[in-house]
Amino acid sequence: MQKGMNKMYDNGLIGVVGLGRLGRIVTARLAGQHRLVVYDRNAELVKAIAELHGAAAAGRLTELACCNIVLLALPDKEIVTCIRELNALKKEMLVINMATNAPQKVVEEAAEQPLRCTSVKFVGHAGEMALGFNPVIIVNEEPADQVQAVSKLFQSIGRVVTGQADIVTEINTIAAQKALEAGVRIEQTLQAKGYNHPAIIESAIAQVGAGILKSYATKDLGPFAQDIIKELKMKEEV
Repeated sequence: MQKGMNKMYDNGLIGVVGLGRLGRIVTARLAGQHRLVVYDRNAELVKAIAELHGAAAAGRLTELACCNIVLLALPDKEIVTCIRELNALKKEMLVINMATNAPQKVVEEAAEQPLRCTSVKFVGHAGEMALGFNPVIIVNEEPADQVQAVSKLFQSIGRVVTGQADIVTEINTIAAQKALEAGVRIEQTLQAKGYNHPAIIESAIAQVGAGILKSYATKDLGPFAQDIIKELKMKEEV
């Protein structure tokens, strides 16, 4: 089966369903390397994205029957409905769910042979990806015969690792919650000290706070931030 999957990957058309932020980013990064067919309920958006990236524009979901691989860049609640519509095509294809909160078990159960489903999920932020930053992409480790081909496909989009794709839900939730807690605290602390100008608060959060978080993640903190880290660790030890 692995040999067949690699052939499918190498020679087949790739469909992208959903042209929101993630769908547009994925299309842009795959364009020029693969033959793409794009679809969204917004026909004008489909036409614009297809022309921009040299992709084929699909007017209906059924037109993706020509594809061997279909990427779903849809909201969580729309994934199962879309898979069921693709089941009706009775076409052998690999459908890849990219919705963070749509569990692998759910997409597998929604699929009917000869259609097959797997999940690929992003530890990343669409806004940052649009600026050119590469996310970490977790390719689900099961079904195992799909992993190699799917990993190869997504290498042009970000840093690929193999594992349980569903862990991305918890990872992104923790990161989002802690980042938002920090943003709220920065805002409240500045306001309590009388720094109420909206532009000052926005820049303190978006540039100083976010910039330092990035530097911390990449271990590129300056002396000022390094001193703050030392103070924080000393307080924790006490």
